[in-house]
Amino acid sequence: MTAEDTAPEAGPPPRAPRGPDEERIAGIWSAFLRTPDPPANISFFTMGGYSLGLMRLGLRLQQEFGIVIPVPDLFEHTTIEAQAVLVRKLLSRTPGT
Repeated sequence: MTAEDTAPEAGPPPRAPRGPDEERIAGIWSAFLRTPDPPANISFFTMGGYSLGLMRLGLRLQQEFGIVIPVPDLFEHTTIEAQAVLVRKLLSRTPGT
């Protein structure tokens, strides 16, 4: 067995939020997780979040964007970039936006 065999899987390099939606969501994550500049492509759970926390974060996102986010969607979209895509999709379905 080599050191490579026991090394953790390397994920993508962290990237900063891009665009207004990702930046708004990153601000919410930052306040919630008490961490500055959360990467847009790293999972909420990897950043120290937990299941109930994700649901609470979802409520905050709903308030910020004026949409309803189904709980199962939160668990399928656990990065800032994925949540931004989800928010845009939900906003496009909302009448009057």
